[in-house]
Amino acid sequence: MKALEIPERFTGTVYICAWSNPDFCLYGETFVTDNAPNEFSECILLGQEEVDIALDRTGTLDKQVDQLRAARQKIIDKATGEAQQIQEAIESLLAIEMPEPVK
Repeated sequence: MKALEIPERFTGTVYICAWSNPDFCLYGETFVTDNAPNEFSECILLGQEEVDIALDRTGTLDKQVDQLRAARQKIIDKATGEAQQIQEAIESLLAIEMPEPVK
């Protein structure tokens, strides 16, 4: 997995949009993107502006490391839970006593 690379500056067009699909959980929320919405997208273009801004990268490396550690732990927790369920199924099967065959 490659680290997130945050540039020092952003120069380009930003588009301010609103989600327009009422079935989407973010319906009505506004967002900024550097991709112009097309006529088939589920958002409405509210405005656009040419910008040249410095980006603040302070603390972003620590945040990325924290997010990766949390994602790793989530995977470990899920796998541990699933492995425990399998172990319990194994123990349950091994605990079944088979009756002696009738002669």
